[in-house]
Amino acid sequence: MDTATILVVCTGNVRRSPAIEAMLREGVGQVGGLARHGITVISAGSEALEGHDMDPMIASEVALAGTRLTRHQAYRLDVEDIQRADLIITAERSHRSEVARLVPSAVKRTFTIVEIAALGDLLGRAALGGPTGSEADAATRLRTLVRLAPLQKARRRIRRPADDDLLDLRKRSPREARRLVTEARGHVESLLRVLEPSLSLVNRPQRPLPTFASSDEPTESTQPRSVHSARSAG
Repeated sequence: MDTATILVVCTGNVRRSPAIEAMLREGVGQVGGLARHGITVISAGSEALEGHDMDPMIASEVALAGTRLTRHQAYRLDVEDIQRADLIITAERSHRSEVARLVPSAVKRTFTIVEIAALGDLLGRAALGGPTGSEADAATRLRTLVRLAPLQKARRRIRRPADDDLLDLRKRSPREARRLVTEARGHVESLLRVLEPSLSLVNRPQRPLPTFASSDEPTESTQPRSVHSARSAG
């Protein structure tokens, strides 16, 4: 089995990047993850809260989405991790810029999660694995996606550059954590379906995404308070 590595980057490495890492590695809902296909998924933060666990509200929502969680400790982004990654996924464009600052040549294989999911959809499964889209293993499909994705950028239409960012929590609450994880989950599922070698697994019925109550309805929380600082940590 061929192998590959995905590096996921955010700011503090306690919210967005560990959530994306876990869903990509282990799968989400009924969509299988990449670990079973020999792909390593790791994460890091440009300003990591080193040694901290995943934000407990985010961890709770990721688990509720059907993802198996393992112990996470925040880790600072370094050059070695960038150099060995076949694909680098960032939460925001600013993180993409930080990756390019550390390793300029990595810009060609660095995309925000919103961007790479959309470009994968534009390419389609068949472009990554032959006529039926299922001949190549996941690592080969990933490398083909990295090579072909930039060619699709001209086909993609966004209203403003900020639409490529996966925004962090506006305030720390269960509702905001749920919104963040739900948005990330949608992009992760799109990417997993493109990279999955087996069409039979891709075509299985999927669990529907949760819906949200209106903003004026009260939200109760049983989650513990975070020990992290109030600044953007994800």
